[in-house]
Amino acid sequence: MNRLPSKSNLKTFLRDHGFSAIDAEKWAEFTRQVLAIYWRAADQLLQPKYWEAFKQKNGALGVPKKKRGGEVVRIPIEDAITSEIGHFADELRSSLEADHFLRKHDVQFRYEGLVYDDKRSGRYSKKVDFSAKSAYPDAPTLMIEAKPLRSTGDVQNCYFGADGMGCFLTDDSPYTKGPLGAMLAYTITNTNTSMRALVHDGLKTYEPAAVTIASVILDHETTIDCSHHDRSPWKLVPITILHLERKFPSDILAPVDSLSATEKQIQKGGTTRNLARKRKGS
Repeated sequence: MNRLPSKSNLKTFLRDHGFSAIDAEKWAEFTRQVLAIYWRAADQLLQPKYWEAFKQKNGALGVPKKKRGGEVVRIPIEDAITSEIGHFADELRSSLEADHFLRKHDVQFRYEGLVYDDKRSGRYSKKVDFSAKSAYPDAPTLMIEAKPLRSTGDVQNCYFGADGMGCFLTDDSPYTKGPLGAMLAYTITNTNTSMRALVHDGLKTYEPAAVTIASVILDHETTIDCSHHDRSPWKLVPITILHLERKFPSDILAPVDSLSATEKQIQKGGTTRNLARKRKGS
């Protein structure tokens, strides 16, 4: 495994790993523009009014779970976060000016889309959380697989599992046959804790081993980890995987001692809005 100096940019990283100068510039700019939309979409979801509205939706939160500290929390569900971000991204893409990079290159965004494959179809198809691609031939594409990290164990079991990063390193309906993909950690805690360092450490011991791991400047404000992987065992071109993270809060309901009625109500399908009304009227 090689380690490149930190603070190189994505264009340089891609050029160092087989891209021509022109392609490296094109793919790096495409990636920067696409991720800017998804970051704005996640920022919008996390605004208080949108996050509170999200929590009231059926399917947004899991069942209550008791934590060691005496709190009972509900964890946001992965596909619910994905659908909200995907919806906001679609709106942001539609609102772009006519001369914006993404409009000029006719870049289309999708979420929870089926992966086309020679071996799978219909209900047996895999789904990738986010994808962005230009309508032009031989243009860049970016497939993003999201995984929720609710505890440190989720880094190895989910993020680096067969249904996580393994979806790019397989011949069974790989999420992309192209040279670039991304993993997105939904880090869900009550403490705004990042798990990026754990992901970085996990890359060092991941099997099959990465050819290269490096910290890369995506734009003037953002540095991410990149890993480059040989895919010759699956007869695929090598791939660079971007490692991204967004942090989301869990929903703290109440201390354990006062939650028995609440917990039962939610498990029957009630929402926090219903419960608030019930308490107000009691």
